[in-house]
Amino acid sequence: MKKNTIICISREFGSGGREVGQQLSKKLGIPFYDKEILARVAEESDMSEEFVKNHEENAVYSHIINVPIGHRFPGVDTEEIMTPEKLFMIQAHVIHELAAENESCIFVGRCADVVLKDHENCYSFFIHSPLEERIKRIVETEHVTERQAKKMVKQTDWERSSYHNYYTKQKWGDPGNYDLMINSARTGIQKAVEIIMDYVK
Repeated sequence: MKKNTIICISREFGSGGREVGQQLSKKLGIPFYDKEILARVAEESDMSEEFVKNHEENAVYSHIINVPIGHRFPGVDTEEIMTPEKLFMIQAHVIHELAAENESCIFVGRCADVVLKDHENCYSFFIHSPLEERIKRIVETEHVTERQAKKMVKQTDWERSSYHNYYTKQKWGDPGNYDLMINSARTGIQKAVEIIMDYVK
């Protein structure tokens, strides 16, 4: 594998994309960044990790968080108010920092595939799976009912796609935006890992 290789994984909820990233990290011996980005974004934004977690990859955008568009705050400098756009820019900055700090690394979600698209050795992959397979996986991993799992899958996918489409102006899940699309229901997690390793090598 080339030095300074960046692997970006986008994924449908319940497709096992995060597990693919974790397994790749172990096999390649390079850092894996997903939820670990939270602490860094929280620190740089001076917000709590819980706040950042509740608003990352979320479909709430183009206005001050939880405040209607056009609302004014008498005596308050709007530059000091955290907006989704500001939070996204801080997150993008953190992703660039982490990519620069490591010879190679892996990112899951957070529009990293677009944020780092100009990186010389950046590869992007989209992990997907049929809805019924993802529902089964969420029932097993989250210990919820089939009905709850279906709702979680549809809601999370909608939030991720809306967030990605809004901030990147590229359609989430469009095959033309990725190096490879991998159906994890057909390949299994381990084979998906091997496919990505073979591709980047």
